[in-house]
Amino acid sequence: MAKKKITTKDKSQGHYVNLWSGQKGGTGKSWGSRLDCQRHIDRKQDFFLLDVDEGNSSTAHFYSDYLFHKSAKLTEVVERSSLANSILEAPRTKPTVVNCRAGTNEALLTWLSTKPVTKMAQQLGIRMRYIFVSDLDNDSLQLFRPTVETFFPYMPLIFVANLGRNMMGTEFFDSKSFQNLLQEYKVPVVKVQQFDLELKRQMEGHNPEQRLLTWGEALEHESFGILGQAEIQAYLGDFYEQLDGAERLADLEFPPKASR
Repeated sequence: MAKKKITTKDKSQGHYVNLWSGQKGGTGKSWGSRLDCQRHIDRKQDFFLLDVDEGNSSTAHFYSDYLFHKSAKLTEVVERSSLANSILEAPRTKPTVVNCRAGTNEALLTWLSTKPVTKMAQQLGIRMRYIFVSDLDNDSLQLFRPTVETFFPYMPLIFVANLGRNMMGTEFFDSKSFQNLLQEYKVPVVKVQQFDLELKRQMEGHNPEQRLLTWGEALEHESFGILGQAEIQAYLGDFYEQLDGAERLADLEFPPKASR
């Protein structure tokens, strides 16, 4: 079975930074940022990766060749908030994917509110996006309102519903009040489906070579077979299409009032 490469091109101009975040741990932020990294690779679009999840730098383990030469750290200590400056330095030259650890909202806000981040981003034509990853459990969803209220003045938000991690159903997410919240702040939604757990294990080291495999390497690895490779291809294609649309909507709807 011939493998068809994903070659859809990003037609947007200028550079951007995608901040993969969300207050709750274990929702799949690293999973999403790895998918975002592979999206750039499949399009032959050079990019930078910043992995600021100090406790679980899994994205960096898979895509270390794309790491920005300066690290970044988010801290709530005002006097040290410049440690995060690389988050704006990297997208000056290339699109940038940032994998954040859980619970960094206060630290991110410290950086945004004490440094001229949004003003410089506007001058440089850098689009910043906060990508909120949720497993749709109640505790995760309850953290979204304060997050969108905090960061919407600075950048648009994209909501990623990681259905593969959902254990509680989608009643809260489907409720009128939550959907109204998404509409009020014009937040587009990306739905990430369940991925086969055995294929995931193989990518994460349970393969004959016992090494980590990127999405692209898995597509070329014979141990996945034609069905496994076809499933990976379909999974990536669906994610890319959804994230493309969400980014366009987020950028279009976001008012350029970053300095307010």
